[in-house]
Amino acid sequence: MDVSEHELTGYFKYCSDDPRVINGIFRNHKIRFTQPAALNDPLEFSPIIRFEDNGANYSWFSLNRIPLPSEESRLRHRLIDQQINAFGVLSLTKNPDSFGMWSRYANGHKGFLIEFKGDLNKYPCMLPPSNEVFYPIREVQYVDEYAINIDELTDDEGQIQLKMFNDLMFYRKLLRWKTEQEYRMVRPFSDLPDYTPLNNKAHRDTDRVHLFELSLDCIESVSFGACMLLENRESIKEACKNSKIDFLQAIIIRDEKDAFGKAPKISLQSVDSLPGSSRMRPFPFIIETEHFEDIQREKPISSLSELPYWEDNKQWVQQVYDIAKERRGVTS
Repeated sequence: MDVSEHELTGYFKYCSDDPRVINGIFRNHKIRFTQPAALNDPLEFSPIIRFEDNGANYSWFSLNRIPLPSEESRLRHRLIDQQINAFGVLSLTKNPDSFGMWSRYANGHKGFLIEFKGDLNKYPCMLPPSNEVFYPIREVQYVDEYAINIDELTDDEGQIQLKMFNDLMFYRKLLRWKTEQEYRMVRPFSDLPDYTPLNNKAHRDTDRVHLFELSLDCIESVSFGACMLLENRESIKEACKNSKIDFLQAIIIRDEKDAFGKAPKISLQSVDSLPGSSRMRPFPFIIETEHFEDIQREKPISSLSELPYWEDNKQWVQQVYDIAKERRGVTS
């Protein structure tokens, strides 16, 4: 079941194989909404701030040799930091077969990919406590220059319109990230019953982990990375055995190109279509096109001695076979 044949219509999230992530999502049913200062782009949420009258707003001051900030610096701390510390971001994408994102966000293809349902934000666990509205999932806009003109955000009374400000801050990134095709769901940390704001609002929240409830009903499928450990795959499948989640396997095809014309290509296959190799880890799912079908079928043999490599590798083969039998509960 290749990604081109399997209709993947939801939102995707690349995840690492950290046990805290695996257990958090599939056993504790929690997911992190990340505070902006803890995201991986140092320029994000740190835009150029412009004014109609630039000069005076960038000047720093000194009183008795004590430095005092410029208007630009004051706004950056008082407005930006206070706003971003109060919200969490769930970063999603519409691109499930990105070699780069599998490498960057799924720990070198050892992690997994969650496919959330298209109406993820309407499930009860994603709604605010009041249940009166739902938070939108919005597409990120990619721009040449990440800048904010303060004067364009002020109303007739000189007050900054926070909704416009937040839209510019939370849903824009530089063009260098465009291939990630990011979508975002943003929600306030005040939805968490045990959330406490930082006492010092001048500092960005970088270290805390804020977890929200996540129902497995929100998940359409889980794809295992090409280099994921067998025990992690089995742990996830066991935790989801009473769910309707589909399981796919990511396969790296060395000699094929992706949608951007770059090799290799990531193919997502149904786990059920890989009867043999899916049980014989840690061999990674990395293959050439001409051998692609070989990993989807098994050739029956009556004894280990029929293997073409038996004579020179008897001890190793026996060990691999015994381990596989133990994992499957075969005694004879």
